[in-house]
Amino acid sequence: PNKIHSNLAICTQWLQSINASLSRDRILTNKIKFGMLSFNKELILNTWSGLLLNEESLPDDWTYTKGVLVGIQPYTVRSGIG
Repeated sequence: PNKIHSNLAICTQWLQSINASLSRDRILTNKIKFGMLSFNKELILNTWSGLLLNEESLPDDWTYTKGVLVGIQPYTVRSGIG
C-alpha cells in the first residue's frame, strides 16, 4: 500500500538531502585528496552563496569548515509546530 508521509517528514528528509549535497560538494573541493577530479572551489562557493546558515560568520572559504549547513529553518519552526 502507498504510505502518505507527513509534511514534517518530507521537509526533514529534503533538508537532510540538501545538506548532504552541500557536504559532498565541500568535501569534493579537496585538491589534495581528489586531484584533477576535485570540484572547482570557486564554483562551489558561488553555487551555495546566499543559502548557508549564518553565512556572514563563516570564513570566505568555508569549504574546510565542518558543520556548514543550509540556512533553511526546519519545517516545525516555519509552521509554528513544536
